[in-house]
Amino acid sequence: MKFTTLLTLAVGLTVVNSRVVSRQEDEIDASNTRENNDPNVYPPPLANGGKAWADAFKQAEEIVSQMSIEEKAALITSQEGRCVGTSAGAERLGIPQLCMMDGPTGPRPIKGISQFPVGQAAAATWDRDLIYQRSKRMGQEFFDQGIHIALAPVSAGPIGRSPLGGRNWEGSYPDPYANGVYSYLSVLGLQDSHVAATTKHWIGYEQETFRHPYNTSQQDDVFPVLEQEPISSNIDDVTTHEVYMAPFAEAIRAGSAHIMCSYNDVNGTHACNNAYTQNHLLKTELNFQGAVVSDWGGVHHDIESATNGLDFSAPGVGFNGTMGHFWGGLADLVKDGSVPEERVTDAAIRLLTPYYWLGQDSENTPPEIVFNGNKYNLKDENGYRNVRQADTADLIREIGTESVTLLKNTGGLPLNKPERLVALGSDLASNALGPDGCGDDGTECPMGNFNGTLTMGGGSGYTIPPYITTPLEALKQRTQADGTEFSYALKNDDTTIQKIVPRSDATLVFVNNWAKEEADRHDINIVEEQASLIDAAVNSSSNVILVLHTPGVVDIEKWVNNENVTAIVESYYPGQETGSSVVPVLFGDVSPSGKLPFTWGKSLDDYPPNTVVSDAVKEPQADFTEGLLIDYKWFDKHNIEPRYEFGFGLSYTTFGFSDISVEDTYKKDDKEIQATNEPFEGFGEGKSLYDVVKAVTATVSNTGDVEGSEVAQLYVSFPGEGQPPRQLRGFEKVKKLKSGESQQVTFDLRLKDLSVWDTNKQMWVLPSGEYTFFVGSSSRDLPLHATSTQ
Repeated sequence: MKFTTLLTLAVGLTVVNSRVVSRQEDEIDASNTRENNDPNVYPPPLANGGKAWADAFKQAEEIVSQMSIEEKAALITSQEGRCVGTSAGAERLGIPQLCMMDGPTGPRPIKGISQFPVGQAAAATWDRDLIYQRSKRMGQEFFDQGIHIALAPVSAGPIGRSPLGGRNWEGSYPDPYANGVYSYLSVLGLQDSHVAATTKHWIGYEQETFRHPYNTSQQDDVFPVLEQEPISSNIDDVTTHEVYMAPFAEAIRAGSAHIMCSYNDVNGTHACNNAYTQNHLLKTELNFQGAVVSDWGGVHHDIESATNGLDFSAPGVGFNGTMGHFWGGLADLVKDGSVPEERVTDAAIRLLTPYYWLGQDSENTPPEIVFNGNKYNLKDENGYRNVRQADTADLIREIGTESVTLLKNTGGLPLNKPERLVALGSDLASNALGPDGCGDDGTECPMGNFNGTLTMGGGSGYTIPPYITTPLEALKQRTQADGTEFSYALKNDDTTIQKIVPRSDATLVFVNNWAKEEADRHDINIVEEQASLIDAAVNSSSNVILVLHTPGVVDIEKWVNNENVTAIVESYYPGQETGSSVVPVLFGDVSPSGKLPFTWGKSLDDYPPNTVVSDAVKEPQADFTEGLLIDYKWFDKHNIEPRYEFGFGLSYTTFGFSDISVEDTYKKDDKEIQATNEPFEGFGEGKSLYDVVKAVTATVSNTGDVEGSEVAQLYVSFPGEGQPPRQLRGFEKVKKLKSGESQQVTFDLRLKDLSVWDTNKQMWVLPSGEYTFFVGSSSRDLPLHATSTQ
């Protein structure tokens, strides 16, 4: 069907009559969906400011009451301006234009800022403080550049359902609990720097292929522009609540100012057009008080988007109409009765309430913008302001180092002042065109260019680095200090490799793998040129160490068991300090403590099938038949042995776990900034779904010879049928334990952490029966267990 004639009566979310974990053999039953997307059935609730924003809400309500229809419509429709998104403001009422800018790794596409490690790398630290500090420091750079609203963080959109997802690196964990921790801390950090967070992408956004009909995302251009519907993510009710909503609930609890709706359809209804997901799930059940902001190109219908819960249209009337002109006539739609004025009023209040709450009108007013971050705005010059703080590079370096994950080590690491060291690979060195040689989003590398080390993926999550400390530079500095003879080759040349490698004590091979927005990975293969380089090294050296910069799993099966490969290191996308963050681990200055934030399978066949749909049809459908069984839960349920499990990572020391105990306890939730309205059963008057009801304690001991850090992980097996074998419900990084030292860790379990979503009751319930609690160092190394009956 033509995109301009989208059905006005579409479907919402599937409601199942029993708990569903996996439906591999059954298609989602179209007759069992919420068929009415009518806002009269799922009306848009009016904001009231919630628990935290009452005063700011009153300010916004008062100001909006003085606006004309035209002013309110312009306020919530993105205009042309210096920013990627610009609210018109209301000058006569003292409201400036509000600036929105990408993205999840910092302000883009401007200079004078830092290039932080990506979200996935921060997740690999499993360090709550570093996750928060990264976001806070990043938020400060947004603020200092004059930006009101950051289009970050990436929460469960994507959560990482598919290992091929082109944007997985922008997010964190394919686990709703861990992702929720990351989302909460990321929102908190941004907003503690007085910039508004926009948590994205709501909801079920798990592939780039066929994500919208403008063909900027489809590599093969299967259909002409505006002829193919966005991919429909078809998700059952349990999975929606327990997997995809859960991280957003944590972001809202942290006070997320805004939520970005996604490109995809959800069970046949476009996400930014969906009364059930926006009005009922988000604004009613999760009690979200801010504005729902569309993704750029995510508005497909003027009236339905406005009436069904969208609060801000982007790019609105901007971007030269490349993604339509939506809401440009919103005032007229109000005047002719197509859109209720109350709906526009509420949207304007929702947009302005966080502005007042953050004090952006007074003590926390961002400075004047000097950059031009909108490629369609050709009339304004692009100024420069350096907002980097002196110690930001130290934080970036620390996150990179703490994320480094040692996957294999049979004696290759740490390097102990080798006499002769060789390093190989294009990933060692600088881009031939400099740190910004591949454009504002990292995707514009000229054909045949030497791109050098890979610090980040491409797209709106990319930031321009001020510089890159390459592995080659860091290795040169270190080997010179140690008096080590150091040779290197940046490409695969048999003569050079055969000359320098055999006489080295160790050979480092740096390998990377590219991912970007607008395209999913076609496979998990290492590109042929780099694979042949690994082969050449393995054939010439008995001590090869692989260092990987990847956006997720890559196929290393050809080399992983080769005795000449003595160590494998995963270093993710670490940002501008790529070399200086990994070299201290390679040389043993720091014991590695990163843990995989995803499961590393042996092949694509190990993962659920059809997680990226590329069928050449006009209404593509992605059926989430794996249900709750994403990542490690799929592997556990189907007894698939991964190459490296979720939460896995080696150290230069060893750790032991002992003394597990479980006790009933009660602690009032002290983490929420805004409260959700999630319904739950059986816990008493005045209690919260997020109150602590149990505590698990265990002791972690350093049983090795050197100082190190360990991530203690708690997994829970739930009573009843249809549950994943184990689910993560706690983690704690025990830092810098000396040899022989022990530390007790406590995992607080909230009521929600032990509850499941009941589709019949439409609420969270606590299952009756025996829970088993496991503690250890990864999802499959769990030496401790204890039980408790509910």
